Amino acid sequence: MKPLFLLLILISQSLAIMKMIQIFGKVTYAPFHVPYASSQNCASGCFSLNYCILSWQTSNGSCYHYSYLDRPDTIKVVETDKTEGSKVGFKTIISGTSCPSSFTDMNFNMTIPTGDTYSWQKSGNSWSLNGCRDGWKRFDRTDGVSVCMKTFLAKIQRWVARSKCVAIGTDQIGVASVEESKWIHVQMMQYNPLPKSSYAFWIDGEFKPHNCYSANFCESITWLYDRNCSIEYLY
Repeated sequence: MKPLFLLLILISQSLAIMKMIQIFGKVTYAPFHVPYASSQNCASGCFSLNYCILSWQTSNGSCYHYSYLDRPDTIKVVETDKTEGSKVGFKTIISGTSCPSSFTDMNFNMTIPTGDTYSWQKSGNSWSLNGCRDGWKRFDRTDGVSVCMKTFLAKIQRWVARSKCVAIGTDQIGVASVEESKWIHVQMMQYNPLPKSSYAFWIDGEFKPHNCYSANFCESITWLYDRNCSIEYLY
């Protein structure tokens, strides 16, 4: 049985189940990191920062933090031997008040202020995070940008919809591929739309008159003066 290397107790009573689990390991892939000045307080520094989800103290003494606020990308971590001197710290939820006897069977997951969670996927002696909140769908676009999507059912106006997105640290987004459009259609069908009824999701985008294929089609569109429109399906 492998013992935990370090358990950092929380600093706030209101976060009684959020802790840092630090093990001997290293980050093998993560494009976006934030250098942290103090290598002596690498893990505890991450714990005190709301945006930080992982810390890495390298064998040469450098400290890096990883933020869930950055654009979604995969983070990969692998367990290493103690002799390498490299340590990673997972910010995670632990049930109960006692220190677990082993980290090998633990599920590392973190709850953010909105109530959403991020969960690490374990495979052997490695862990990976795809950069999206649990329940959100990741799409890797052809321009190299990855996005996380989720649909919400609500009969609200466009500006209210966007304000709700912003309130949870996100924003409305447009559709960039057929794959994304098909996924949105599947999400719509889960709400059991009535036959011959029109249903729509608010998305980011704009209508462009010169892209219309016929005058009749253009006449049926109400043009918007901002960058938000709806994606609509007719059943």
